[in-house]
Amino acid sequence: MKRIVFLLVLALMLVVVAACGSDTNQEASGNADENQQGSNVEENNQDSTVEYPTKNIQIIVPYSAGGGGDTVARILADALSEELGKQINVINREGAGGEIGIAEMARSEADGYTLGVFGYPDNFVLENTRDTDFSFDSFEYLAAFDDMPMGIFAGPGSDFETIEDLIEFGEANPGSITLGESGALGLLHILAFSDIIGVQTTPVTFSGGGELMNSLLGNHVDLASTSSMSHDSIVDAGGHPIGFAAPERMAMFPDVPTFKELGFDLEMGVSRVLVAPTGLPEEVKEVLTTALDNIGNDPALKERFEAAALPYRYLGNEDVTEFLNRSNSVLEPVIQQNIDRFKN
Repeated sequence: MKRIVFLLVLALMLVVVAACGSDTNQEASGNADENQQGSNVEENNQDSTVEYPTKNIQIIVPYSAGGGGDTVARILADALSEELGKQINVINREGAGGEIGIAEMARSEADGYTLGVFGYPDNFVLENTRDTDFSFDSFEYLAAFDDMPMGIFAGPGSDFETIEDLIEFGEANPGSITLGESGALGLLHILAFSDIIGVQTTPVTFSGGGELMNSLLGNHVDLASTSSMSHDSIVDAGGHPIGFAAPERMAMFPDVPTFKELGFDLEMGVSRVLVAPTGLPEEVKEVLTTALDNIGNDPALKERFEAAALPYRYLGNEDVTEFLNRSNSVLEPVIQQNIDRFKN
């Protein structure tokens, strides 16, 4: 009997030991699974980290070479290339008042390797006056670098020395004054200018600032609607400004009157912005905005802009987005008041 009891106790002990061993193995197996899962999560996190940039970057400019937007893009390309350590190429995609190039920017992959530079508010005017493939929300506005009033310029040997000359001739010869422009803002400026002085003019569209300049200096158009950046090259070639659509005289050009002081309440300007297609990964956006802040606040970049007759004003990502949204609310009613002129 004692032997039987002993064998039963021994069997029970073996069962308990086996059960404990099974639990230990399961716990070890569970720990191994957790470790493997942790390893996989870590690998996935490493895989999701974006390394940027790893290749060359391109900046699309929707205007021809030689104009203000092209000049800004090339200055930025050099500075940003040094900051990021990668080559940055400027690609001109001119045509349709900037629409062709801006549309190409909008449909590009949002990976940080295709950026764009255009003169705001060209994009906003285009989307509100044409059936475009882009809208204001098609872009991430990374930074802005200048703030230039629009002006009306006469070419070499022009009979229009003053705004009074222009008005007198225009009233006697409706529609005979040709005014060249190279972007949506240029056209908006011509329409607003013509309305406010009460003279019918004929707008002539060019694909970029370079072509516009050649036409004005070659006396193929009577006047040009372009930004203050064109002042030096026009004056050096024998032309002159009629006035600027600025709130006050520019420190760079203190002798040029504003339309306001000439009796016409007209303010309008251009600001070149660097953009990326909407959907830019946050890691890439952070790299770009940090680099832009670094170069944007560097006095060396300001000197390069001012050497090119570009009044410098840097706005980072948050500031430029706020500024553009405010500007949109001001410009939209002006555009709508002239909408029929854009369709002619």
